[in-house]
Amino acid sequence: MRIRTGGPADADEIVQVRTASWRAAYSGIVSEATLAELPEVAPERFVRNLAQRREYAITLVAEKGPNVIGFASVGWDTRESGEEQSGPGEPGEVWALYVHPDHWGRGAGYALMREGHRWLAGRGLLPVRVWELVGNGVGRRFYERYGFVADGKRDDFEVAGASYPIERLVLPEDRAVPEW
Repeated sequence: MRIRTGGPADADEIVQVRTASWRAAYSGIVSEATLAELPEVAPERFVRNLAQRREYAITLVAEKGPNVIGFASVGWDTRESGEEQSGPGEPGEVWALYVHPDHWGRGAGYALMREGHRWLAGRGLLPVRVWELVGNGVGRRFYERYGFVADGKRDDFEVAGASYPIERLVLPEDRAVPEW
């Protein structure tokens, strides 16, 4: 397995990983109709976004052979500041981290999290935060094993006109990036 920076050529595979992961992890939480309608092909806006290089945001992909099996998008905490204000001393955020369910439990998620954590720490975007869909036991166990803890912040996340509760988890600033 190899972790590298994702680009426009990876867009469809990234979307397919996200769709498969959502369908597996969010079944029983997000409506089945919404899960059934998730795309398999990346919208042009997403492709353009992957082509854009930003100083304080990156998308990483995990490859096994020629296939993308997972991805992570990390950057500044968008709820704290805009891109213009992002930089060292601002919190970082895991915007997305998904692994295809066929590869769960095999280290791809951990490798992506470690590289995302390293990237954020290297730019001074600490502490690292993530918003997790309430009821997503797979995601919650993953983040807690990595060292994230709930900080009590809650909000709602809208998907296809429905609102779902989310909870913020924070990685303590003294949590060093694993070396492995």
